[in-house]
Amino acid sequence: MKKTCIFAAVLMALSPLFAESTKPFGFDAGIASGGPVYGGTTNDSVSSITGMSGFKRIIIGFTGDFFYSPVDQIHLFTGADTLADFLWNDNWYSYHFDYAFLVGAKVYPFSGGFAASAAYALGCRNDYYNTAGTGSVTSYAKWGNGFRLGVEFDFSKLLNQKYIPALGFYYRFMPRGGDMYDNIFAAYVSIEL
Repeated sequence: MKKTCIFAAVLMALSPLFAESTKPFGFDAGIASGGPVYGGTTNDSVSSITGMSGFKRIIIGFTGDFFYSPVDQIHLFTGADTLADFLWNDNWYSYHFDYAFLVGAKVYPFSGGFAASAAYALGCRNDYYNTAGTGSVTSYAKWGNGFRLGVEFDFSKLLNQKYIPALGFYYRFMPRGGDMYDNIFAAYVSIEL
């Protein structure tokens, strides 16, 4: 452990020598939308709404992270992402708020803007629904340890200009306790600030 800490400190101290064109620290923020696939009884509240004709649905999320770049090709990051899923039809509704805290790495393997990322995710989900079969219910899923895998294309790196967005996609696997799992698929647009 001591050798790992010393290696990390030396890498951080020497990184400005190898990463002249990249600032070592930064922040990314973005907006997302996607398709969550819920596990367990949450599917029942979603199915009862989506089975009605004329139901409405909005899925919106936000993502943000702070990163450290020891070299141009690697971003080590910590951050969070959320996804809110609103379904309703007349008096019935099913609202789900998913959120996770992330720690991971993003790698740019080629010149240009393509990147792949992997992160540990610690997250939870809150559910609020009122359906014909259940009445009004508020529930909270257990905190789960999962992971997030992503790919993105950062146009600012390709065009070598600031404030041009990146387009990305991620898959997040989140255990919810009781042998239930959520699979979250999302696409996002983000910008480095």
